[in-house]
Amino acid sequence: MKFKGRIFIVLLLFAATWYILHITSSVTRIPIKKSLSSFPGQIAEYHLSNSFQSSADVVKLLGVDDYIDHNFVNPSGVPINFYVGFYSSVGVGGGYHSPKNCLPGGGWGIDTVKTVQLQSGIEGKKTSTVTEMLIRNGDQYQVVLYWYQNRGRVIASEYWEKVYLVLDALTKGRRDGSFVRIMITVKDTDIEGSEHRVQQFAEQAMVELEKFLPGSHL
Repeated sequence: MKFKGRIFIVLLLFAATWYILHITSSVTRIPIKKSLSSFPGQIAEYHLSNSFQSSADVVKLLGVDDYIDHNFVNPSGVPINFYVGFYSSVGVGGGYHSPKNCLPGGGWGIDTVKTVQLQSGIEGKKTSTVTEMLIRNGDQYQVVLYWYQNRGRVIASEYWEKVYLVLDALTKGRRDGSFVRIMITVKDTDIEGSEHRVQQFAEQAMVELEKFLPGSHL
């Protein structure tokens, strides 16, 4: 009976969330502060090497209003992939796809998922918490960092992102948001070193993104 009661509560919460998102779907679309196409080509010791452009059909499918998919490389030749997708109204024209669902496939699987603290933040905060995944394909590893940089917050969890989305839609009339993902390939099984490098990159990139993405106050 307790188990059935928990299922009922979960279903009720899902129904309530759907209803609230539905009635707030007419909120104002918030434009990006500055186009991501002008994002700096140098982050710490990493410089831009090339960019990936999705087809018009893929962009339409995702419903993203602005995005970049950049490959950076440091003087030692270590590459980092940096993706940012901005949505002026999440859930209306398009929405996020969690790496937990998108990355597995083609032989890749998730080994571990954890949260890590970065020594940088936005809107005056000195630290922030993001999600880190270690993914593996055979003996190949990649470290993935991601977070949601939405309306003045850095959010590590998909679930809390949805909670804040509902609250901000109701109280601020806003559903704009951004998804940020950074990936690095592990060389010579040095997972710890790769984690350190991708976290350093993330700390610099997060500060730069604050110049582009809408904050808590427009």
